[in-house]
Amino acid sequence: MLVRDGLLTLPRLFALLAANPARVLGLDTGTLAPGQPADLLLLDAQAPWRIDGEAFRASAGNTPFDGLPVQGRALRLWKGGREVPG
Repeated sequence: MLVRDGLLTLPRLFALLAANPARVLGLDTGTLAPGQPADLLLLDAQAPWRIDGEAFRASAGNTPFDGLPVQGRALRLWKGGREVPG
């Protein structure tokens, strides 16, 4: 929403969510570079969907956002260079 609405640039979002936390924690991650394992997300920013807490992989299975409509859906995810099954 912040990027979509022009309140935050995509590079700034990446810095806030990946590069800066990695730097603060002293981790050799948070960048896309040759030879480094990648954490990637393939996103359809236009896809509308409704949050379903029962479909979450976490054991709690609940969320205060259950049933709310949202825009933008993750299509595929890679962690450490390996695809995470959806």
